[in-house]
Amino acid sequence: MAEIEQYRSRGKKLYRIRVYLGRDVMGKKITARKSGFKTKKEAELAERQMILDYANGVGEYVSRQAGIQTFQQLYDVWLNQYKLTVKESTFADTKRVYHRYIQKPFANRRLTKITPAFCQKWTNDIYKNYRSAHRIKNLVAQIINYGVRIDALPSNPFNKIIVPKVKEPLHDNANNFYTKEELNHFFSCLEEIGDPRYMCAFRLLAFSGLRRGELIALKWKDVDFKNNKLKIRRAFYYNDLDKYIIEGTPKTKSSIRTLDLDKRTIQILQHWKLEQAKKFLAVGINTNDEEQRLFTTFPKNEDLIPNRVNDWLKWVYKKYPQKKITVHGFRHTHASLLFEAGATLKEVQTRLGHSSSKTTLDIYTHVTQSKKQEVAQKFANYIDF
Repeated sequence: MAEIEQYRSRGKKLYRIRVYLGRDVMGKKITARKSGFKTKKEAELAERQMILDYANGVGEYVSRQAGIQTFQQLYDVWLNQYKLTVKESTFADTKRVYHRYIQKPFANRRLTKITPAFCQKWTNDIYKNYRSAHRIKNLVAQIINYGVRIDALPSNPFNKIIVPKVKEPLHDNANNFYTKEELNHFFSCLEEIGDPRYMCAFRLLAFSGLRRGELIALKWKDVDFKNNKLKIRRAFYYNDLDKYIIEGTPKTKSSIRTLDLDKRTIQILQHWKLEQAKKFLAVGINTNDEEQRLFTTFPKNEDLIPNRVNDWLKWVYKKYPQKKITVHGFRHTHASLLFEAGATLKEVQTRLGHSSSKTTLDIYTHVTQSKKQEVAQKFANYIDF
């Protein structure tokens, strides 16, 4: 519906129009105005053209069609839709990436100012400074693609940039695992510490290849002491923006698995279950329940955030200085020692719960690269000249 009215300007009779085009995705009315027409017929023709442009997503009112002017506004609308398509843990992680890497340079920037030149410079910068640059860049491009779909932008400027080639990894993870001897030394340090909780946690990490979120989410009902098996059915994730723990399924469908455990690991689990019961009984809490988690806070017996395992490892390294690996490095350790023991690629992939053999191959590549260096040194030592 349009309104056409006559007015006078500098003694001349002119016409202006006011056209209602609909509502944007945020529920606000979209109204277009134009003036300066010499005849009523010119105004009527302009009215029809504005309605046609709006319907086709072109013209000067295209950005108003979505009611979105800044990247932050676009992100807010996109996020509401994205939330409906992913797991809660993935949603929380995406928000974390946005707030950490994207919000500052993009949030208040008008969509008309997000040009290919701006995107190219920003992409070059993040590829120089961040190991996860590819993921960060793709998230921004995904948000802008959504903007194109709802007619907030005419096209995606990221389609016109050249993605830099990263010549070398910013961080070397090739040595983020223990050899058999190094692992044995680590556990000898845990023996001296004498905390059965630490021994149980790191034994599971090293001898089953669990992710830390899978470890912290374990319940005693997941442990089959009779048949020496461990069921992986859930995982913890931490929303560090809103500060709460998310209990969900493991990372992929392949990560839902049942693992065989060696007898020594089962014995360590039995010992920790007994010690846990004694420890909490002393403060009036009965942990003799299948729903009881293996690892909780003391003395409240509440859920732990996954990062707490990192704190345990830092404490061990502080007390016993040695080669340092990350908590995830114990998963790599498990994989590398499985390969050394003669396990096939498929066996390692299944045990680790990888959905793709490529992920398993990446670990295998790290291991073999390290071994190549060792072989060269062994040869030099043997020749000794």
